[in-house]
Amino acid sequence: MYFNKLVPLALGLLVAAGATAWAADESPTLAKIQGDKKIVIMNDLSAAPWQFRDANGNAAGFSIDLDRMIAAKLDVDLELRNVEWAGLIPGLLTRKSDILATSMTVTPKRAEQILFTKENWYSTGVVAIVRPDAAASSWEDLNQPGKRIAVKAGTSAVDIAKQFFANAEVQSYPNDTDTYQALKTSRVDAALNDLAVLGVVQREYGFVSLKKPRELISSDNWAFAVRKDDTGAQAYLDKLLAEIKANGKLEALRAYWVDGEAWKKDFLEKNNGVSEERKKLVEELGISAYVPESGKGTRATLE
Repeated sequence: MYFNKLVPLALGLLVAAGATAWAADESPTLAKIQGDKKIVIMNDLSAAPWQFRDANGNAAGFSIDLDRMIAAKLDVDLELRNVEWAGLIPGLLTRKSDILATSMTVTPKRAEQILFTKENWYSTGVVAIVRPDAAASSWEDLNQPGKRIAVKAGTSAVDIAKQFFANAEVQSYPNDTDTYQALKTSRVDAALNDLAVLGVVQREYGFVSLKKPRELISSDNWAFAVRKDDTGAQAYLDKLLAEIKANGKLEALRAYWVDGEAWKKDFLEKNNGVSEERKKLVEELGISAYVPESGKGTRATLE
């Protein structure tokens, strides 16, 4: 009798605290995360400002902050695992990653294997990136026999290259760094990547994008992803994305990581501290327990 009175009381306290007890049939992923008190998320840390290693070797970036927000919302520890891009979907399918929350484009081919959220967190598109002294001035100049185009393996750029540059030779590289090095050393004539990384590429390498017949070769939406059997996790992440769009937190992330300049000094240079903009953002997002620069980041690890 006493036990029966305690159960509703305990459940009431959980609801009041904002906690949710997930049953395996509702969401096997969220039930596992809750049981482990930890969420594991894989990323390819080679694409600033989205996900990369900063000057101190720590994980940083727009999507890394999103990963931290997910962990904070669930009130669990965060384990980040760095893998090459082509290993992300296999990692999710083999349960080495609980979810994917990275700069991944929604495509029909990927949707055959994984379940994307209905809400997206960023819209961008693929562009052709060349050296500033390149002879090519348009896509047509690249779509010729003898031309070589670099893409990152496993990305939407692979299919874009096949569709728009069928006459050229397409070369795949495991990460962004190798892709840009191939372009820098003239092993390829161009590289295909997201418009979203162009600013960083211009700053580090001096590369430019082709703008004829237009700059964007394709339009892409980035979303989170879970295993196809877990509509419960999909619904949870959709709700989270809708919330951070409505409360302005997603826009605050964009303002810092995309529109702003402070992140470059904060994370591309070795510093003893970070800018006031970064401190304000961390506080607004509620992720201080997961970030190294706060001095309180004890709830996150990187493998």
